[in-house]
Amino acid sequence: MPSQLLSDRILEIGFSKIREVMGKVEAAKRKGIAVTDLSIGRPDFDTPGHIKEAAAKALAEGKVHYTASAGTLELREALCHRFQEDYQLKIDPAEILVTTGAAEAIFIGLMSVLNPGDEVLVPEPMYVYYPGYASFGGAKCVPIPLQEENQFLLKADYLEKFITEKTKVLILNSPHNPTGQVFLQEDLEPIARLARRHNILVVSDDIYNGMLYDGVEHFPIAKAPGMKERTLIIGSFSKTYAMDGWRIGYLIAPGEVITQALKLHQHIVSCPNTFVQVGAQAALTAPQDCVRQMAAEFDRRRKALMARLDGIGLPYVRPRGAFYVFPSIKKFGLTSARFADFLLEKARTAVVPGDAFGPQGEGYVRISYCAPVEEIEKGMDRVRSALAQL
Repeated sequence: MPSQLLSDRILEIGFSKIREVMGKVEAAKRKGIAVTDLSIGRPDFDTPGHIKEAAAKALAEGKVHYTASAGTLELREALCHRFQEDYQLKIDPAEILVTTGAAEAIFIGLMSVLNPGDEVLVPEPMYVYYPGYASFGGAKCVPIPLQEENQFLLKADYLEKFITEKTKVLILNSPHNPTGQVFLQEDLEPIARLARRHNILVVSDDIYNGMLYDGVEHFPIAKAPGMKERTLIIGSFSKTYAMDGWRIGYLIAPGEVITQALKLHQHIVSCPNTFVQVGAQAALTAPQDCVRQMAAEFDRRRKALMARLDGIGLPYVRPRGAFYVFPSIKKFGLTSARFADFLLEKARTAVVPGDAFGPQGEGYVRISYCAPVEEIEKGMDRVRSALAQL
């Protein structure tokens, strides 16, 4: 088809380089090559049994028809309960929209507040789809380079340098993909004051909030004074409950935003999956032991991977959340894409090149520890041998 028949909007966005790596891994596996996959960003655990049982029971009971577009009241009430219990944050069901994964939540949230010419500030390295989301809204994505020497953390005085009269939205992702850093309350409160002073909305992408280490705590920026009415919280069941294939997430926002986002949600999906919502409700209302157990296992893997990186001599900023390490590979003189291809070819180990997360990610690779410790050890053994050739 001639390209002039395609929309300018769709031609402006690119494909995910993370998915590109996944394609290379699948191609290698089809050839019978055993690959240690440290690229994928999803729990390798099965969904906890009580969640599957609740969804299966819902299917057996015939809960297979449409629900309210915003999601069942029972699930939204369960989300309110979880936020009150975990963060002492009072949410009303009318401020919640249940979505088909966090991706839809970010998309419809941003489409509901952006106008052409607006600017969206995003700390970089950044999740691969943020620029595309901004582009669809006719807005400009403005990267805020995070520095390794500053632990990849964002400070209010640095952020303020990037604010203009066109700034409409700040996207915060904490725990952070790809660096694994956690933006702490002591940094988020000054950022909140800045957002209020400049009348900026905050999209708080909190999908890794169940994966925290070294005693750090997740602080929802919506808890800061005056921020609940200007914060869009993005949530997901994918990481916290190992439900990535279930495709269910949520948007929490001021009622006026939810009302407008609901229109776009109806145009896209009508309503979320019915029996999946029942499973998600069970995830929220049951004891949270499964979350703590997964986080403890990820912590064990994190420590094992860091020990191997220390032994190889790959420097990194200690991650305190999510399930990624973001080591520097600058000393090898290869681009991050070439370095990732080298590891896949010579070490049969898949990682994501840092440039997948923007130019500021060049010189790094993202290594996921969503694999058993034994797999991590085997992969890193081969990485050590391969790097000896450079």
